[in-house]
Amino acid sequence: MKNSNLCKVMGLIIFTIAFLSCSTEDGEDGAIGPVGPQGEQGLIGPQGEQGEQGPAGVDGQNGQDGTDGEDGTANIIFSEWMRADWNDVDTAQLKTMHVPVTEISSNELRSRTLVYMYLRQFGTNSIYTMPGTGRWSNTWYSFTFGSTTPGFEGIVIRLESTNGVDLTEFQYSGFRGNIFRYILIPESAQAGKLNYSDYEAVKAFYNLPD
Repeated sequence: MKNSNLCKVMGLIIFTIAFLSCSTEDGEDGAIGPVGPQGEQGLIGPQGEQGEQGPAGVDGQNGQDGTDGEDGTANIIFSEWMRADWNDVDTAQLKTMHVPVTEISSNELRSRTLVYMYLRQFGTNSIYTMPGTGRWSNTWYSFTFGSTTPGFEGIVIRLESTNGVDLTEFQYSGFRGNIFRYILIPESAQAGKLNYSDYEAVKAFYNLPD
């Protein structure tokens, strides 16, 4: 019995010594040991279902220098090349022709659209901007648009002699190669920053067919 009690006392003493050896002299706990190595990464779980698509973002703004960003083909309106047809006034020194415009309203044509007219003539491959003289020194080709005359809404092309000499068929005749084309740029379309008197530049910018 005494031996049993002695064994208990000795075990208690050994436990106390082991416990006190884990503390510093001032009673604080000992320093924490270094962090052990990271364990191996577990297997990647299955991918979750795709969420709903968010709303479309707003259009970007122009650059800081004021230039437009790249756009697709502008929504401009252009005609085929039209032969001269003096269907309104047809005199020796003054001729006018009506060109209906049905793609937009007369109010939009008159107030909210840029209108350009181009002219090709007999004996040259050049294309001229109207208003202007074309290739002749005694002619003036011009146009008006909107509600130009009572009962007509569209474009009126005008050719007149500027020196009192009768016009020749080379200056006015459709079968001699005098043809016209209009280009309309509504305010909602892309207006290019280019010289509209340069037809080739306009044609390239808007990808116009011949």
